[in-house]
Amino acid sequence: MTDHPTDSLHLLSVLLHYPDEELFNRLDEISSAADHSRPAEIESAIQAFVNELNTHRLIHVQEKYTAVFDIDPATTMNMTYHAYGDNEKRAAALAHLQHNYEQAGWERITGELPDYLPMMLEFLSICPHPEYTGPVWQCLQGMQPLVARLEKKAPVYAALLQPIANMAVEHCASA
Repeated sequence: MTDHPTDSLHLLSVLLHYPDEELFNRLDEISSAADHSRPAEIESAIQAFVNELNTHRLIHVQEKYTAVFDIDPATTMNMTYHAYGDNEKRAAALAHLQHNYEQAGWERITGELPDYLPMMLEFLSICPHPEYTGPVWQCLQGMQPLVARLEKKAPVYAALLQPIANMAVEHCASA
């Protein structure tokens, strides 16, 4: 099912959305798809994450997700917040990302901001044009501080995000 990095990004996007019953019902399918994920670092991160989810009840996972990503701004999934906080530079970065999506012909269908990590990963998984994916990868390049904070607060999420951080650095270095 997944043998290309963009498919792996889609799986990561699915796993990073708010956990719900549908996600829990698809864990076996996701685990199976992860068996073919590339790079191998993503495969092992997804498998470990799915194994962790399988050891908890949905309500526990939802409570943890909310505590980690929704309540604490230091670990928000809005990526420009980590670079700029809440200021005019962040507003400009958000506008730039939104413009980039529009130029690529992609329309956001949720109320999330353009820098919401799962949405960015979904965009990267479907957009074949480097001129549009480059700005998204640049935004993701600064996610190492988020990973570091998550290592203390929610190591299973840190392990899931580390391959994305590595990919962003590699992508920007080769661009």
